[in-house]
Amino acid sequence: MLSENDRSYIAQLEAERLNLERKVEELQIEIRLINNLIYKKKSESLAFNMSEKLNKKNSERLFYETIILQALASSQQGLRTSEIQRRVATIGYKINYNTLRSYVTKLRDKNLIKKKAKNSYKWVQTPEAEQ
Repeated sequence: MLSENDRSYIAQLEAERLNLERKVEELQIEIRLINNLIYKKKSESLAFNMSEKLNKKNSERLFYETIILQALASSQQGLRTSEIQRRVATIGYKINYNTLRSYVTKLRDKNLIKKKAKNSYKWVQTPEAEQ
């Protein structure tokens, strides 16, 4: 049986925990907003470097292509398409697998990514993408 002092102390701790969880949630929202701004700016830079016009139609694709390139840049060994999708989801962006595959294909066609080896399923960045 808990004493009144113990119950009061536990209630204070639980209130403090809820307060900290709320603060963490607010910080996660702020981080997500900052990441959005970073990826947006990087996608604009990617469009400029590729001499591609940035408009409403292709802005989302360029945004996700930038995130995909970021995921590949953080991998030493390269990533399979499914691993790219998991990395993208880990940083907070959900994307349909088939849509992701089309973006990966577009990046390959632009020569920004390539297969790690001829018979490999893993994608890596090309030197052009690292610039």
